[in-house]
Parts: sequence; C-alpha cells; structure tokens
Amino acid sequence: MSYATLEEFKAHARIGFDDDDDLIEGYLDSATDFIRPFLVDDPEGDSPPSEPSRDLKQATLLIASSWYERRETSIDVTLREIPYGARDIINQIRSWNFG
Repeated sequence: MSYATLEEFKAHARIGFDDDDDLIEGYLDSATDFIRPFLVDDPEGDSPPSEPSRDLKQATLLIASSWYERRETSIDVTLREIPYGARDIINQIRSWNFG
C-alpha cells in the first residue's frame, strides 16, 4: 500500500488520462518503499500507516511525480534523486520518529 493514492497523484500532477495508471502506481509504490526505511526501525516488518499524514503524502507525491516526469533521463535507476522539498519533509518526520 502506498502513502498516496493514484487519484491524489493525478490531481497533484494534473493528469487527466488513464493510460499511465499502472506506471504511476508503480512510482507511488516505489516512492513509498524509498521513504519507509527512513521512518521505521524495521522496513520489512512495518506497513504504511492506515492514514498517512499530509506531509508524508506530499513527500510521496513529490518523489513519484519527479520520477514520473524524468523517467527517461536516469542513467542508473539506483541513483534516483528526490526533490529537495521531499527530502526536507522526510528529515522532519524522521526527527519526530527518532528524536
């Protein structure tokens, strides 16, 4: 389960068509998987919260939309960059969780 929904992503990215829905859901899942290790002690054992906070959704949307928009420019998919705003949100949430 992703921290943000397909509908939230499409509103965020202003997408009005359904052709890329499977691709977008993959980016949302990947963004959630990217964020989760920063927020929990055991990334494999914990699942996303049933109702993620607004800032967690925003970070997910920023990362997923960045990857969606720049999907052809990556040289190495393991070197994915994330937007600064998403990094700031993750760091803030992380400090709340781990002090």
